[in-house]
Amino acid sequence: MKKWLKRIGLGLLALIIVAVGGFYVYTLDYSKAVPEALAAYQQSTAQSSTVHAFLSEGATVGIIFYPGGKVEAKAYSNLCLELSQQGYSVFLVDMPFNLAVFDINAASRVQKLNPQIQTWFIAGHSLGGAMAYSYFQSHESDYAGIILLAAYPLAAPDKPVLILKGSNDQVLDQKKLEGFDFITIPGGNHAQFGNYGLQKGDGTATITPLAQRSFTIEAIKTFIEGIIQP
Repeated sequence: MKKWLKRIGLGLLALIIVAVGGFYVYTLDYSKAVPEALAAYQQSTAQSSTVHAFLSEGATVGIIFYPGGKVEAKAYSNLCLELSQQGYSVFLVDMPFNLAVFDINAASRVQKLNPQIQTWFIAGHSLGGAMAYSYFQSHESDYAGIILLAAYPLAAPDKPVLILKGSNDQVLDQKKLEGFDFITIPGGNHAQFGNYGLQKGDGTATITPLAQRSFTIEAIKTFIEGIIQP
């Protein structure tokens, strides 16, 4: 009997080791920020080991950003930097294993680090958008709205939501947007909300990353200003 228990225990241990090893290998395959994004990242301020801020002097509106799944957070630095140039402070969260599912509540730490912000928005791309929405559902009273890039809400929120998608996005499940208002970026795709190159399974963009980012920033600005200055 003891031998059988020992064999079962060793078998379970082996399965755990294989699973952990497989997950580790899985997380090593992620999309990295291009040099342009790394240069923009240098203009951020480290507020903690996982939070980098693109601060706008005197800003009272803050945007917390959750990166897409298996995408290096730095890849969104251009978007965050250019949003901060619109007068908002933007806080980019570096997720464990580049997967926001492992730190859904990161936004609460960002808020504690920045008491100067009076009006908060939360945003995310792809899986990061899904996790941002999951957090937002339980903290709607803390936020003026949510911004989803190539992502969708699980239910209609009480607070305003902005949904943006590229017309050539082949990664997003389009059916999940049924029943929601969203804005389509002509010629945009899934990956160009960040700067990390091509993404497997995505459609080909017919506009530049800069053009898609500019469209996105203008839409976000219109969304935010419509809320804080109706």
